[in-house]
Amino acid sequence: MICYAFPLAHEAGELLKRCTQKEEFSIGGLRCTLANFRGRPILVALVGMGLARAEANTQTIFQYFRPKGFVLAGYGGALIPQLKTGQVVISTNFSSPEVLPFLRLLSGFDFASFCSVDEIVSTPARRDWFAQNNQLQVIDMETAGVADVVFKRSVPFVAVRSVTDEYHHVLPTGALAAGFDAEKGRATPLRLLIYLATHPKEFGPFKKFVAGLSIARNNLTKFLEQLNDELPSSW
Repeated sequence: MICYAFPLAHEAGELLKRCTQKEEFSIGGLRCTLANFRGRPILVALVGMGLARAEANTQTIFQYFRPKGFVLAGYGGALIPQLKTGQVVISTNFSSPEVLPFLRLLSGFDFASFCSVDEIVSTPARRDWFAQNNQLQVIDMETAGVADVVFKRSVPFVAVRSVTDEYHHVLPTGALAAGFDAEKGRATPLRLLIYLATHPKEFGPFKKFVAGLSIARNNLTKFLEQLNDELPSSW
């Protein structure tokens, strides 16, 4: 069985729509779905947003399941101008070396170096700092924590992200914080409306960011279909 882990429900939503024989349940704060994805039994787990939360929930996964392969998928931010919204990238510095031969047979993605931090990197200036000081191209908030747990269990690991915020974007961090409760992993639309009513300048950037999410999710799901078909059937 392969585990497909996502930080957020929105990231997993399109893949779950394409699954059959779904059984949903929770283990503490970890939301899970056992399902069949293109003829393969899988576990879909929502590990949450942020390094500590994602790492703790990944530990919970291994307490209850024995996946033979582990895929962490979700959205990511571009640290370089060449990456565009909806572009799918695979981590060269976190993905297991034994998985890379399978990935090279696929299409519709690029390789990149990932960085994980506990902050929303919202401006080009801040992105420059990470790119120039660490020689990285993509930033997220979970990969390093999840990878650490998976590697200790000697399970093949793939980290894949779809770009949602480009290098030149200035993210409306206030609106993003108002619109989502990271602790509970759910949207808070009423709180967002109240915030935007008092911060109207963030409406445009927020609308632009949200518009890119459907493209990013669709491309991510299409790639995961390819990946699922290519990985060993024994997993």
